[in-house]
Amino acid sequence: MRKATSKLLTASFLASVLGACGSSTPPPPPGPPPVGSVTLNVQQGMPTPLQMLDIGVQVFATEADPEEITLPGAAIFAEIRNTETHYLPVALRHTLLSSNQWGIVRVLPATDPSLDLLITGTILESTGADLLLQVRAVDSTGRLWLDKRYADIARTADYPDSIPSLRGGGITDGPDPFQDLHAAIANDLLAFRNSLTTSDLARIQEVTQLRYAADLSPEAFAPYLETDAAGQLTLSRLPASNDPLLQHVADIQARHNVFIDTIDEYYEALYQDVKPRYDVWRQYSFEQVLDQRDNAERARNGEAVLGTGSFEALSQNYNRYKWSKIFEQEFVALSSGFVSETAPAVLELSRNVSGLTGPVEDLYAQWRVYLRGLYDIETQSAATAPAP
Repeated sequence: MRKATSKLLTASFLASVLGACGSSTPPPPPGPPPVGSVTLNVQQGMPTPLQMLDIGVQVFATEADPEEITLPGAAIFAEIRNTETHYLPVALRHTLLSSNQWGIVRVLPATDPSLDLLITGTILESTGADLLLQVRAVDSTGRLWLDKRYADIARTADYPDSIPSLRGGGITDGPDPFQDLHAAIANDLLAFRNSLTTSDLARIQEVTQLRYAADLSPEAFAPYLETDAAGQLTLSRLPASNDPLLQHVADIQARHNVFIDTIDEYYEALYQDVKPRYDVWRQYSFEQVLDQRDNAERARNGEAVLGTGSFEALSQNYNRYKWSKIFEQEFVALSSGFVSETAPAVLELSRNVSGLTGPVEDLYAQWRVYLRGLYDIETQSAATAPAP
């Protein structure tokens, strides 16, 4: 979202705030070429147990343009950017699940040692016309699967012809205009997984189990792990299959899974809550960016900007007027929606999950500390219990 000046909206407030939506530089943002049209690789039937790695998609980071901070209305668009950091991981999660190639896929606020593969991302550029992400994926052994920039450009066909309205429920049924980007990420992850041997996949799952156990009790389980010459975690040895401490770990992990499933459900609820407003914002932003690039292209080619009396100019002016009126009507709901609609889901999570308090990130950290304490209590109780 780069700085832009909109001279077509009559309301000065809208003109100043919406300037953050567009881009004063006509070409798409620099970076990798767009992914193009991508077909998601979908598994027919169930993948093998070794292929069913559990994935965590961490809430994304964002790189804000320094100019955005000084723009009028910056607080509103900072909130939109913040919401995108939660929204886009859920969109990627949907794609990974649709591929039927993996085990459980969850969106989480932080790294989690109980998962086989962690995906992190940074939003480098996001408008209704362009999306640029830096995506990184690392498995539990520390092996790097992916560290790549993905770019996609939306087309007119990616948006509905009808005028969106939040009062009518928003545009909630159409495909994501950047679905090709999500599919490209999913396909690249699949290609890397398929390059691994069965012993590689088995080692990932074994390391995950012991890495989670070592997170609960470093003294008991860290000795089972060592770092090889490549800097990856490997197993020095395996504990006995009937090790009672491992059973305690399994019991604790079952409770942990319930907790992180709950967090994932709230991220999904947040996604569903904000999608109508986000759809409206994206389509409006797309129209603005497209118009700016068209005019800039004409100027670069030495063509006069459309005359006010031409049919094409009248059509474009009508389209701008139509969108400006829509946005005038929906703006309050849109801007406040990213605050008031997302806040309840996060607040409910903060207040109701296991009696913990604070932001989701703090909740997660508190939960990890709580589980370590619970593990210590239960193992000590088991050690001092009289033999049957």
